[in-house]
Amino acid sequence: MKSQKHWNIDLAKQHYRIADWGMDLFDLNAEGHVITKAGGNELDLYELSQHLESANITLPVLVRFPHILQQFLNELNLAFKHAITSSGYTGGYISAYPIKVNQQASVIRHFYSQDQWPIAFEVGSKAELIACLGLIQNQQTIICNGYKDEAYIRLALMGCLLGHEVIIVLEGLVELQHVLKISRELNVKPILGMRIRLSSIAEGNWQNTGGQRSKFGLTSNEVLELVQELKVNNVIDWMRMLHFHMGSQIPSLSHIQSGVQEGMRYFIELFDLGIMFSSLNVGGGLAVDYEGSCASTYFSKNYSINDYASMIVRIVHSMCQEKGIQDPIIFSENGRAMTAYHAVLLTNVIDAEFQHGDNNFKHTNYLAQKSYSNKNVTKLIEEFENIAASLKNKHCDIDCSNCYSKLKKIMENIEADFSSGLISLSDKAVAETVSTTSFKKLLECNNNLNAEHKNEIKNKIIDKYFCNFSLFQSTPDIWGLGQIFPILPLHRLNELPTREVHLHDLTCDSDGQIDYYVEDNSVKSYISLHDIKTQEKYVLGLFLVGAYQEILGDMHNLFGDTNAVNIVLNPDGGYQICEEEPGDTVEEVLSYVHMDTAEMRQNWLEKLNHMNVAEQTKEYILQELNMALKSDSYLN
Repeated sequence: MKSQKHWNIDLAKQHYRIADWGMDLFDLNAEGHVITKAGGNELDLYELSQHLESANITLPVLVRFPHILQQFLNELNLAFKHAITSSGYTGGYISAYPIKVNQQASVIRHFYSQDQWPIAFEVGSKAELIACLGLIQNQQTIICNGYKDEAYIRLALMGCLLGHEVIIVLEGLVELQHVLKISRELNVKPILGMRIRLSSIAEGNWQNTGGQRSKFGLTSNEVLELVQELKVNNVIDWMRMLHFHMGSQIPSLSHIQSGVQEGMRYFIELFDLGIMFSSLNVGGGLAVDYEGSCASTYFSKNYSINDYASMIVRIVHSMCQEKGIQDPIIFSENGRAMTAYHAVLLTNVIDAEFQHGDNNFKHTNYLAQKSYSNKNVTKLIEEFENIAASLKNKHCDIDCSNCYSKLKKIMENIEADFSSGLISLSDKAVAETVSTTSFKKLLECNNNLNAEHKNEIKNKIIDKYFCNFSLFQSTPDIWGLGQIFPILPLHRLNELPTREVHLHDLTCDSDGQIDYYVEDNSVKSYISLHDIKTQEKYVLGLFLVGAYQEILGDMHNLFGDTNAVNIVLNPDGGYQICEEEPGDTVEEVLSYVHMDTAEMRQNWLEKLNHMNVAEQTKEYILQELNMALKSDSYLN
């Protein structure tokens, strides 16, 4: 660990890899506070957290930054614009936002209200389609994916009557029959797409969303049957879009390339069969570098947005030129990349559990005692003294892995002795303190300490910080997918972090902890944080949580939505708190699981009446219970 003397802001940036995952959107200022940047303006996130609390918007709070949504939309469109211009591509590009990634009205509203770039919306259910038809004011394209019944298709065709370009992407052969029937009823000429099932598989946590095992898409035989049905019904001109999906969060550009090449083979073969596609939807896949490692690991990527756009345009253009086909309009559904960066969860540490081993351990009375009645406690102390004596030598030749194995076995025997009643609780406490100190010394020495033992020791001596949030509600992908999100304190980053910590949430679930952290040049099993100062609120930020996390949140232990705000940066460097959304109260959370709080209030009153409680006490208890119902589900 570096010393405070050699610690500075630049080292803090490197330590938490802010420049690598932050995409120039996040940085540190001279005070050691995390900032977000927009143009020439900066916003101090620690000062923002204090301002929010003074405005009774208490932590935890999800902070959304619309300027970051716009910045990623700009970068995506500029990347495709450059690729199109440099290659002589004659088609266009439209970014399609899949609203399943984040269905918050403020997110959808931002995309449809901006007029800098054309944008489409992708929906996968009747509810999502209704949301777009109700919210979107301009005549933007809506792409309908997912399995569809007659009601879904009827809504889609009504969207055409509302003035939208609604593209019904066929996922199965029966959907065409529904379209034929309802289009005649409504006298609407549909715009159709077909979703093909690629053989190409991209590695990652979502690899089963692509390839032959994919849930969606037409097989080769089904594609041919669909073409025949279109011809029989004389509606082949309805088919305008070819769609395929390679997967989400694809870390390697070569896998995306394979998918685009295979998809374009379908495009060309179907052209020969009479399908004149005007648009090509390459689906999602553009990854977010959560680790900041620029590598082909599950939570990183080995390419830039410019690489991604250039590769797609180049393949589509060359294969169209070779066949003499007009370049189609390219759609991509990069919702993760468009939204991940725009939201940050701010939370505070509410408690800590420190391991009691002390590297400056002195021979207290119980260590000075030459022997205990229990041979295992005596053996442990002797082993500790041997380690301490060996480490004093300039040329220490202690075998740390061997020592660790001995200590581990001794502690297992001591724990068995305690369970059998052979040693007291005080003796067990002594043994735990001595063993933890010994483990810390072995880790410092690190002589012949193998990787497995090193990780085991780390897990034994790591401190625990308990944070005011629910992992299952605010970052469910950590629990479900082992997702990595960058985490760091919002302040004190000009101070050396001296504690190696595991973060735990408020839930009474052993899975409510974070196991992996972005730090230094790797992903580690702990995070370096500061000691907690008395009367200080130590505030952490969980970054890149804008994609999927809000909508996937689970009410484990009945922790509901946190407070949420949108922060709009002003040109003068100030900011506005907009669209404040209070977190769920206890009463609201209870209603989600169909609990009747009116019935609860009546039950409380009846219980108090039966207890013959004084009227003043009764009023006080009822008032407190009602206040508890109206409070939020997190700690104050």
